[in-house]
Amino acid sequence: MGSFHRRAGMVGLVMSFVAAPAVGAAPTSGTEMAMPAPVEPARAAASPRDGRQVGPKMEGQLNDESPKDGNRPYQVKTATLEAGKRYAIDVESDDFDPKLRLSFADDNDEQLAEDDDGGDGTNAYLEFMPQRSGRHRLRVTAVNDSSGSYTMTIRELPPLPAPLRPRPSDASTMTLNHYRGELETSDATITGVHVDDYQFRFEGGKQVFLFLDSSDFDAFLEVRHLNDRGNGAPLAVNDDGGQGRNSALTFTPEEGGDYIVRARSLSQGNTGAYTLRIAQES
Repeated sequence: MGSFHRRAGMVGLVMSFVAAPAVGAAPTSGTEMAMPAPVEPARAAASPRDGRQVGPKMEGQLNDESPKDGNRPYQVKTATLEAGKRYAIDVESDDFDPKLRLSFADDNDEQLAEDDDGGDGTNAYLEFMPQRSGRHRLRVTAVNDSSGSYTMTIRELPPLPAPLRPRPSDASTMTLNHYRGELETSDATITGVHVDDYQFRFEGGKQVFLFLDSSDFDAFLEVRHLNDRGNGAPLAVNDDGGQGRNSALTFTPEEGGDYIVRARSLSQGNTGAYTLRIAQES
């Protein structure tokens, strides 16, 4: 059925249930891929409105006498924050769109956090955990050249729960089949790009893991229906999802059947060796 890659020699099918390939796509080697069981997520943190308010609400005003950043007025408040504690900072205004910038109150004035519309509507809201204790600058700026009043509220949030120490109740393994090949000038080309098409049979509803590695070219992966090799959009694609210029993607077939996995380069005219690795969950 067209030009299939036929240069990979057969060393042995590691696990036959994994992405059973057609003739011409025999794996050259295989590696086991552990699939840890999912762990229960941590409890959601409390709402910032449940936190303890730190000091009184701070009222502020931006007007013609305020210093300006370009044409945008701003005002600086200060607050003492303790290292390791979590804080929620709200800036609310009915008169303008506030932007909040947080920095340590020293000569460096290095920005530590920033927010524009993280609160309700156009209000600013951010959560912050200081790395060191001391006075911090809280600069409120109008996003445009508007002015008016605002209110700033600082709350101390509950500490984050301890990180989970997962203890899997179950686990499974898969085997990645390896297919070593080479893009050559004699291979079929599509829009000037050399391609090797592999035919695999995948089970429906089970995730497939695909990797294409090459040190010779920028690897690019495609997954297609068997009958759509030359037409239509692919079912899944990836360029640089792996390390460096390598490709990696996951794909879950809706139906079981035969699929095309296309190994190719990103750019026209590129050739060279590659390794295609594929596994499907059991």
